[in-house]
Amino acid sequence: MTVYSVYVPPGDDADIEARVDKVAFVKDGFSWVALFIPVLWLIYQRMWFELVVFLAVLFLIPFLLGNDPAARELASWLVLGLTVVFAFEASDLRGRALQRRGYGFAAAVAGRDRAEAERSFFTNWLPQQQRRKFPLPVTTTPPKAAVTPTRPSGGDEVIGSFPRD
Repeated sequence: MTVYSVYVPPGDDADIEARVDKVAFVKDGFSWVALFIPVLWLIYQRMWFELVVFLAVLFLIPFLLGNDPAARELASWLVLGLTVVFAFEASDLRGRALQRRGYGFAAAVAGRDRAEAERSFFTNWLPQQQRRKFPLPVTTTPPKAAVTPTRPSGGDEVIGSFPRD
């Protein structure tokens, strides 16, 4: 089972279909794409702040350690370690980036694949959105008094389908 964190867009769009298209599912766990091509992954996810920080740290490590062979080897190991840590934290960073953009955390859902997780989330979330979109009308009249049942007079009493003699 794969776990996804679900983030809903900000605002209260009148069009639920437009809001559904903006819902973000973030797969929890290790990201292989973020391990092998972290810069492209950050660009694809539109995580500009994280991209600038990642590139700054990536280029700052060799600059600070110097240019001798031992320092270059240490720098390459540190860059590799930074990339591995980034791949483990990529989904959390994406969730925080979405929250900075105003998205709200809605739920954590699990499924065999993303389609099953989406189905699980939307079966619960869409009815709630429909209720928010079309709330029940508020009435100002007080509720009617409860009617207490009365028993028929002595000879008219009926039990089931058979009248009592």
